Amino acid sequence: MTVQLRGLTWDHPRGHRPLEAFESAGGAPGVRVKWDRQPLAGFESTPLSELASQYDLLVIDHPGLGAAVEAGAILPVEDVFAARDLKVWRSRAVEPTWESYRLDGYGWAVPLDAATQTCLFRPDLLRRPPASWTEVLDLSGVVLCVAGPHAGLMLLGLAGDRSGAGLLDRSRAVAALELLREVWRRSDQSAASLDPIGIHELLAVSNELVCCPLVYSYAYYGAGLDDRQPLAWSAAPRLRPDDRLGNGTLGGTGLAVTPRAYARVLAVTKYVRGLLDVGTQLDVVSTVGGQSATAAVWASDVVDKAWNGHYSATLGTLTTSYIRPRFDGWIGFQDELSSRVRALLGNTADLATAVDRIEDDYRRASHG
Repeated sequence: MTVQLRGLTWDHPRGHRPLEAFESAGGAPGVRVKWDRQPLAGFESTPLSELASQYDLLVIDHPGLGAAVEAGAILPVEDVFAARDLKVWRSRAVEPTWESYRLDGYGWAVPLDAATQTCLFRPDLLRRPPASWTEVLDLSGVVLCVAGPHAGLMLLGLAGDRSGAGLLDRSRAVAALELLREVWRRSDQSAASLDPIGIHELLAVSNELVCCPLVYSYAYYGAGLDDRQPLAWSAAPRLRPDDRLGNGTLGGTGLAVTPRAYARVLAVTKYVRGLLDVGTQLDVVSTVGGQSATAAVWASDVVDKAWNGHYSATLGTLTTSYIRPRFDGWIGFQDELSSRVRALLGNTADLATAVDRIEDDYRRASHG
């Protein structure tokens, strides 16, 4: 007897092709999942409780955990999977993806897809990508990704407080905003409305634009497709000369289980075991443009070569990525943060004062 499950993922090829390819390859024995798709924005506009009543599996991103948990839309992974399975999956996950799905002492999803902000460039037009933000200032043909939440996420990547005591490292945040203001002034601002996918699409077809210094990477664009040129990546630029590495903000997605699936946890376990199998991730997921959260994929020379060096170029930035807060209400604050950063890029407001106000508002938001 075959158990039928329903899942919801996002509608970019990176979001749905790996899941569909796994099903086409046979999937998990005795389990079939029908995957529906919706735009990323749909996960924010549709109440999670409503989605959870319709689907057994949800592909989610970690910043929305607080809202999902508050709505009772997803189950702790400890209530669904055996401890031995969780131990194996955790050992296989590339850092720091596993930790990003933990909240209030529980895990709420298993990492499925891994991404961070890195430097994106056209290798046929730019011989050496910038290693620092000072070098970015010397380039022409630069665009910044500032649409939606991404202006704020740039600031967090550059200056997020890694200690967890607050939101921003004050001195780094002021320095970052000063540099971003100057880069913005010199950049091509026609791309201001584009999300990371749009930025990749733009650079792949433009012969005037050569670099986006900090944007979520899509390995899918490492292969030249149709009339698009192949893109390449490098580590995020360093903010300060003494920074060991440049920094980005962690992205990616995880697979969460809803209460609707609780009566079918054995089928769910079978499915996830099959999907997260290292062979599946290497031979199925990666071949169709998936961006696996499995460490073995990031270490594979074969996969790396297939996607124009994406994995080796960005792994260092990924493993040191800033993990965003995940409290209920974070998504709204994140949007407001990005709106403020966009305004600061184009005005002359005092940056130290602006950073202090952001920090004060964050403390109020995070403490309810």
